[in-house]
Amino acid sequence: MPYTIKRTFHTGFCVVDLDWTIGFFQEVLGFKLIDKAPRDPANQSFITGVPGAQVMIAYMDCAGHSLELQDYSGPADRQHYRPRMVDMGHFHVSFVVDDVDEVVAACKKYDDRIRTLSPRPLFVDQGPNKGNQIQFVVLPDGVHLEFTTRVNE
Repeated sequence: MPYTIKRTFHTGFCVVDLDWTIGFFQEVLGFKLIDKAPRDPANQSFITGVPGAQVMIAYMDCAGHSLELQDYSGPADRQHYRPRMVDMGHFHVSFVVDDVDEVVAACKKYDDRIRTLSPRPLFVDQGPNKGNQIQFVVLPDGVHLEFTTRVNE
């Protein structure tokens, strides 16, 4: 290849309520708010290809990973995208934790609208993640988060 991928920069996703999401990531997962500011609508329209795009963006960081949280207030015809894990275009962010049950309980305590995809964590039975415990939670706006232990760490 004539180019090099040097590292990842951030994971970005759109949220319904930026302040709620910032609070969740700070209070439940220990993220630090780095920056929160609007972007020029002309620039957002250019970069997204959507006329009238208006956004407030927050950057958060924890454990060496950055999140870019985007809260669009325009254009008026924005849509809610809520794919299931099996649907094309689904994505999630995975966090390595020391206790899946405790993290999931903290998520549910923060807001009872947070739900899990399975009734209990799963122990992975094969592949490179064999022995790890995992569980997915879904935030009220449809964002999927995976919490996993790592038996080899």
